[in-house]
Amino acid sequence: MDAGAQEQQRHTARLAVWDVPVAVPAGETFSVKAGVKSAGGVPLGGGRVEVHDGAGTVVASGALGHAPWLGSEALYWTEIALQAPAEPAALTLTARFDGNASEPHESTSSAFSIHVVARAEHTLTVTVEASGAPLADALVRLGPYRAPTDAAGVARVRLAKGQYELVVWKTGYVMTATPIAVEADAAIAVATQPVSEENPDAVWTA
Repeated sequence: MDAGAQEQQRHTARLAVWDVPVAVPAGETFSVKAGVKSAGGVPLGGGRVEVHDGAGTVVASGALGHAPWLGSEALYWTEIALQAPAEPAALTLTARFDGNASEPHESTSSAFSIHVVARAEHTLTVTVEASGAPLADALVRLGPYRAPTDAAGVARVRLAKGQYELVVWKTGYVMTATPIAVEADAAIAVATQPVSEENPDAVWTA
């Protein structure tokens, strides 16, 4: 078979990356999941996904498992471990799949970004209330650092020293951002307000 005929038989594929952390402390390891689906329905287990940095250097890779993602149609996936740079930075990486030997596929890729932040030095304990009662399952955000509240309305956020705006979000509630300076371990209590039924999805400024 000539090269032209083989090229015509190449399948197309789509690659997706998910479970990407919003922020990673400098120097720490983290992981993402990457999955590839063949347009021709070809099993892709054993195929390799590589992660490249901005210079095109391979910084990590993972082999696709032989079982598709549960509930999907032939989405073969892998979890890839990476290490954040030693200094805070905005990091853009690209996951790439170049097919496999038995069933050639066209190359496919997907870029994703990571916010590398300073190493966490302190713990801020945030207690969230609404109408005098603890508010569970709310998202507390201070810059790139985030944590959910538990059943007692408490979130513990590990973060670096600095100036932040504390924002709490949960569908059906609204709270004005609160400026806060973090110099040591600390605790703070904040209150949210239910929004009207006409606006159940209060504006989220994340």
